[in-house]
Amino acid sequence: METSIPIDALELNVRKMLNLHVELKARYESLQSDNQTLTQQIHGLKEEVRKLGEENQLLRLARTVHAESVEQTGDKSAMKAKLNEMIRDIDKCLALLNK
Repeated sequence: METSIPIDALELNVRKMLNLHVELKARYESLQSDNQTLTQQIHGLKEEVRKLGEENQLLRLARTVHAESVEQTGDKSAMKAKLNEMIRDIDKCLALLNK
C-alpha cells in the first residue's frame, strides 16, 4: 500500500503552482501600476478642485461687489472704483509684507 504521490504528479502540481505564481505576480504588478496612475490622477484632480474653489471664491466676490455697486449707484463705474480700491488695499498689504 503506497501512500506517496507519484513524482510525475508532484512535478505537474509544482509546475502549475509556478505558472500560477507568475500569473499572479504579473497581475499584482499591473494592479500596482494602475494604483499609481490612479493616485496621480487623484492628486491632479484635487489640485484642479482647489484651483476651481479659488476661482469660485473670486467670482462670488466679484458678484458681491457688483451687486453692492449696482444697488448703491446702478452704475458700472462704481463697481470699477470699488475694485480699484480693493486692489490698492491689497497692494498696500503686499508692500507691508515685503518690508
